[in-house]
Amino acid sequence: MSLTMSYLTSVKNVESIFNSIISAKAPERFTTKFLEDLGFKSSTDRLFIGMLKALGFLDEGGQPTQRYYEFLDQSQSKRIVAMGIEEAYEDLFNLNRNA
Repeated sequence: MSLTMSYLTSVKNVESIFNSIISAKAPERFTTKFLEDLGFKSSTDRLFIGMLKALGFLDEGGQPTQRYYEFLDQSQSKRIVAMGIEEAYEDLFNLNRNA
């Protein structure tokens, strides 16, 4: 996989958004409206949708993937995020294993 072009301009709400996703019922489609319903209305929060796609949590249409559902298991959530990051940034990890 090539380096993802998705990025966040602020990581201020990342932990809160992940915690809200775990607490909420998985949507049929993860949209800006769903994110707003969780209480995240900032334009920078909307960038999180692209990041979830890059991490393999959502398909291109915004539908949750198997990885999304695996993330909802709190005992697995950190491992699932780490896997997504390693896959999304595989090129970087190949260049520097300590990245």
